[in-house]
Amino acid sequence: MFLSDIFYWMEIGHPITNLITNHLASLSDCPVEIAHSIIWRCTAKFFTAQQLRKEAHFIFQQRHNNSFQQHFVNSVKYLYTPKQMRMLFQKCAIWILESFAKIYPTRNQYPLILKSSSNDINTYKLPSLGYEITDRHLPRGFVTSKKPNIFTLCDFVYCDRTDDSLNGSILACGHGYHSYCLQRCQYKCLICLNYLQNKVKKNVDALIISLTSSTKEHIEAEPINEDSENAAENDSDNATGDVATIANQLNDAKKSFLEL
Repeated sequence: MFLSDIFYWMEIGHPITNLITNHLASLSDCPVEIAHSIIWRCTAKFFTAQQLRKEAHFIFQQRHNNSFQQHFVNSVKYLYTPKQMRMLFQKCAIWILESFAKIYPTRNQYPLILKSSSNDINTYKLPSLGYEITDRHLPRGFVTSKKPNIFTLCDFVYCDRTDDSLNGSILACGHGYHSYCLQRCQYKCLICLNYLQNKVKKNVDALIISLTSSTKEHIEAEPINEDSENAAENDSDNATGDVATIANQLNDAKKSFLEL
């Protein structure tokens, strides 16, 4: 959705594209997510609307002196210095701008199926991002023997309400069910459940064969790095790099993005 907005603003020449380009590193939803997490934690023990309203009034009255404020005013010592953080923000902005520059020219292209495996797992090419993906990147239902059908509401094998196109829902796996059919399945996706059971059995059988095999491979555990703290500090220096180089790369990325 965000990409579609960016493309629209670029096509009509909206000045907000300049704002986003120049302040890309400052855009963050972290404060909003923190506030939502705190609100959820404070209200999780309430269930009725009356209880929620009462707690909301209490939170509002205590807004100047409560736990909410502490989450935003307490100081935390970070691994990176302010200068290093700014450089990392710039690096992030460079990567996002360059990615947009690759995606925008190919926004009207569709992923091409490169190949299909014996178990009907397709491999696609994403030219804008420069790498390949498979159906396994999609919700679980798309790797089962019965993939979600976009032309029918219910994927239940024994569905007898084909005329009902309203009373249903889509599960997290991607399969759709009528409310009646989902109730018959005890609110479980039997397609994905059968898929998982078969995969678990296959993996267990393979593990048993491996454990009972006469040939055993020993994998040595990696030694624990006792200087992890020092290594982290060195990594922070390596992650930032040269100030002038990063600044030039960011300016080039801005220029290329605005010239699309």
